Amino acid sequence: MKSLNMLKVKGTLLFSLFLVWTTTCKSQVSYFGANILNSQKLEVLKKTTTLFTLQYSDYAELEKFEQAIKRTWTITPYKIIKPEELARYDTVANYSFFYFDGYAEKLDSSTHVNVVYALKLVSPSKKPKVKEERVLAMVNLFADRATNIQIETQDEQFGSKRTLKNNLLSKLYNKSVFLNWSPGFLAGYLKQINDGLLANENCNIDYQFYNKLRLPELAKETLYVPEYIKEVFSSRLALLPKSGVVLEPYNYKLKFVSYHDLDSLILSKDSKVKYVVYTQRSNDKIISVYDSKDDKIIYQRFYPETLNFEMNDLSEIKKVIVDLK
Repeated sequence: MKSLNMLKVKGTLLFSLFLVWTTTCKSQVSYFGANILNSQKLEVLKKTTTLFTLQYSDYAELEKFEQAIKRTWTITPYKIIKPEELARYDTVANYSFFYFDGYAEKLDSSTHVNVVYALKLVSPSKKPKVKEERVLAMVNLFADRATNIQIETQDEQFGSKRTLKNNLLSKLYNKSVFLNWSPGFLAGYLKQINDGLLANENCNIDYQFYNKLRLPELAKETLYVPEYIKEVFSSRLALLPKSGVVLEPYNYKLKFVSYHDLDSLILSKDSKVKYVVYTQRSNDKIISVYDSKDDKIIYQRFYPETLNFEMNDLSEIKKVIVDLK
């Protein structure tokens, strides 16, 4: 599992990007292509250079992240920069941004925390000297508990909104742990966003689906499972699922692999693997299966108000496979 002791905070970040979130995203990867169909924002986006920022620890694997972006991101030219460099790009009409952020939603008596990697387009407004900001896509990240607590209690902390935002961004870039984050995973996320925006499609609702042709191939292939799933699950092996019902076990081939090994398989031109991504989003979870053949997602299920990975999550995949065969 990724270490909780990442890099020391490198000072307050030099930028603060504020978002107005208008929807609860129940898909692991969300994009809003249909929303920009009539606003010409897609054409504006295509004329930008997309600036990718990473966590500071990620720059040690810059070559792999570059490989992941290059193979899936075709909608704009791109450049990978350091987070503090964003302040230098003040020609707002020429750039779009991928960056980390977090926000909380209060629904009735419960609070939902979202940690995201978001694509933001900044363009001139019709009003003089005013920027128009629009979020075009986002990836839900499985963050550590300390990060979630900071976002959940943001309204209770002292300081200006700008200070609180910069403190959060500093944590996200320096100290936070994202379990469903790696160069290989990013390739799959970007593929969904890139193709969804180009097709003027939306993916931001209660999103559950499967590929009728590709998913059944798992009956004869190996499903690769990142080791963080095993570690999250291992302490609960003896517990019954929340439903109290134990489904027929997943008895097709499974292989647990490290981030390093799975990234190598995903990004290799010679291997084609199907792999699981488990995302815990506040009190909800999302189980996804990607195919590195073309980085497309072939299965996804959203479980509302359900914590922790269960063996039944794999059993649900098998059930769909059996029904399709």
